Amino acid sequence: MKTYYNDAKETFDIEIKTLEKVRDALDESFDQFVDDVLQMTGRLIFIAIGKSGIIAEKISASFSSIGVPSFFIDAGNAFHGDLGRVSADDVVVFVSNSGETEEVLQTYFALQEIFGKDLKTIALTGASDSTLAKNTQESLIVDVAAEADVTKLAPTNSTTATLVVGDALLIAVQKEKQFTKKDFALYHPGGSIGKLLLQTVKNVMHTKVPYVDLETPLNDVIYRISDFGIGMTLVKDQDKVVGIVTDGDIRKKMLHVTKVKESTAADYMTEGFISIDVNKRNRAAWRKMAAHNISNLVVTEKGEVVGVITINDVVDE
Repeated sequence: MKTYYNDAKETFDIEIKTLEKVRDALDESFDQFVDDVLQMTGRLIFIAIGKSGIIAEKISASFSSIGVPSFFIDAGNAFHGDLGRVSADDVVVFVSNSGETEEVLQTYFALQEIFGKDLKTIALTGASDSTLAKNTQESLIVDVAAEADVTKLAPTNSTTATLVVGDALLIAVQKEKQFTKKDFALYHPGGSIGKLLLQTVKNVMHTKVPYVDLETPLNDVIYRISDFGIGMTLVKDQDKVVGIVTDGDIRKKMLHVTKVKESTAADYMTEGFISIDVNKRNRAAWRKMAAHNISNLVVTEKGEVVGVITINDVVDE
């Protein structure tokens, strides 16, 4: 069987060396770009086309994720109404490795006709002597000697380097803004981070809690756990909750129960339970479950059981 991984390793080596050269070439123009983003009163707009457009769109989306208003305009669509999305207080970044991409240049000159010098323009390009770099107010040069592919034509080194420079710009802005995980969560309220850091236990807990008695037969305990689908049931002695039985408890303890058919909840129960207050953050619940190596917690409010929360409730898969 033919192997290809040595070719893959060679590609990695070529692109890593290119990134090192781009890193070493960074200068004050990088600092100026960061300052422009930090000081702008409008939006950070990226304009490109083709493979560069894909990279530019990703960089733009990353800036949006840290609270920097940003969007991407495809240079091929710019002449069909998208120029109207640009305002004089924006910072516009034109991304083109050659700096001679026709659609990108046409978009630049069209915006110059509209706004003149009032619009802050930056070239993110690989050619310092290109038309784009010579005409924009500023330029950040991402120069790569050649592409990594066999033909030396397919965007490889250039797109990788531009993407990494975009990440570096993002992180520099992030650090200067002292952007925290909590800030990040504000812009990702539907994801795992937002769920952990913003929502409380009350937002995600199960309010329908299964209960059995100490003398409930094993079969009924299993049915009870299965019916509620949260992997456990609480155990009561009269009206007082005295313990918990999980599906893991049953699997672990069954081998040690002498008469399984006659066994009851009491034979599998863990006495007592670990709980969390209903108003705690999901992050606190996750930490407590991790600390005790368990997958669920009993939720209480003023000492009374009001629900159950599981690991899947606080962390998206």
